[in-house]
Amino acid sequence: MNRERLNWGLVLLFIGVMWLLSNTGVISFYWSSLWRFWPVFLIILGVNLLLPKHGVGNAISVVATIAVLIFIGFQVSKPSRIWGGHISYEDGGDNKDRGDNDIAGEVKNADFSSPYSPSIRKAHLEIKGGAVEYKMDGEAAELFSAHSRGVFSGHVLQTTTKDSVAELTFRMKDVKKKNWNIDGEGNNEVEMSLNTNPLWTIRVDVGAGAVDFDLSRYKIERLTLKGGAASFETKLGMPIGESIIDAESGVASVEIEIPKEAAARIDVKSGLSSKEFPGFIKQNDGSYITEGFEQAGNKYLIDLKGGLSSFSVKRY
Repeated sequence: MNRERLNWGLVLLFIGVMWLLSNTGVISFYWSSLWRFWPVFLIILGVNLLLPKHGVGNAISVVATIAVLIFIGFQVSKPSRIWGGHISYEDGGDNKDRGDNDIAGEVKNADFSSPYSPSIRKAHLEIKGGAVEYKMDGEAAELFSAHSRGVFSGHVLQTTTKDSVAELTFRMKDVKKKNWNIDGEGNNEVEMSLNTNPLWTIRVDVGAGAVDFDLSRYKIERLTLKGGAASFETKLGMPIGESIIDAESGVASVEIEIPKEAAARIDVKSGLSSKEFPGFIKQNDGSYITEGFEQAGNKYLIDLKGGLSSFSVKRY
């Protein structure tokens, strides 16, 4: 019996079952909480290295893996009994860090915006956070607009403009979290929209959480998605020149939609990952391309990297 293969098979089976039960509404699985248990995978690896690779060692390793996965499933598929307050706080766009004055379980609302100037030709947006569902859609009169709600510690927006390029950083506050908990009855979410005139470079780094972006209205020069235990859903419009899409994940689901008319190439480097690329042609070097890719002037270059991940690129 190949113990390593069996254990990682159990991990994949656990993720698939939890995903199915969550999608069908049988349970409420808090994917944003899964990041707290990432050291468990190091424990599983350590057990495999320490125990003998035969006899009782195999049995102990498999039993330990099953027990750990059951524990994680129980902890992450139920809401916290401690938190879930309903106090409302209006931040009013104040970006100052409230630090230790933040109250655990307090539901807060905040608005953020950065003014638009016609002189801005390009904009670089970096989003850093976790345990939050980030959504992006619509057209903003400002350069950037966002509304956040939840029991997290809040966000900070920083903007600088030099010549025709704007640099924006939208990140979670650095606070001492003490008894802060990401679970609860309030949804941790941020809704964002961008101005459609500039050419955008967007980088998203969420250790855990969910990203649901409809970028079909925007001009995307480059999109980078990076996460640990995360879910990424992104819809894109037509490419501008060679538009680059990078996605790097640990235990995650990455779903990308591009127009049927868009030319694209996909390069995948992954471990135990599933791949779904309907309408793409597999090449001898392992890449996938759309018909007529080489002749197209505007195209997507999609680079996918992951461990225990699910990758999907579909054409709409």
